[in-house]
Amino acid sequence: MKKRLIIRSLIGLVVGALAVHAITLFVNYISRGEILICMPELIEKLGLTKAIIVQTVLGALISMIAIGGTVLFDIETWSLLRATVAHCALILFSYLTVGLLLSWFSFHIIPILIMTGGIIIVYALIWLIMYAIWKAEIRNMNRLTEEYKKDIEASEDQSS
Repeated sequence: MKKRLIIRSLIGLVVGALAVHAITLFVNYISRGEILICMPELIEKLGLTKAIIVQTVLGALISMIAIGGTVLFDIETWSLLRATVAHCALILFSYLTVGLLLSWFSFHIIPILIMTGGIIIVYALIWLIMYAIWKAEIRNMNRLTEEYKKDIEASEDQSS
């Protein structure tokens, strides 16, 4: 499990470092009509170079947590519900913390509630899609198992 955690976290590091800039570019373009690599509030606080470095590091960290945290689903003693709630809470806490640090939204109750709701809705949608995919795969594996059993029985009947 440690090896999977390390591998997934390293994948998350790369994905997050790139995705955080894409997200910030998109948000700035949609909200301000400008193409900015960092939020202006963050640039004002830290300067452009430090803002880019901090944003890259925090983006990598949040993605490492999100992707690395999927090992929670590998804990065999945990129910799917427990792993899902733990992973969702981990992501929610991480995104809210990083979002506040990177000035993606202000430290007021309404923006925090909106972000919380958005994160939970997106998480639930992704979870439902993945659940449907897993369920279809399990159904297919069960069908293949039944076909295999029938083939074995048929070959045993022919050899008798």
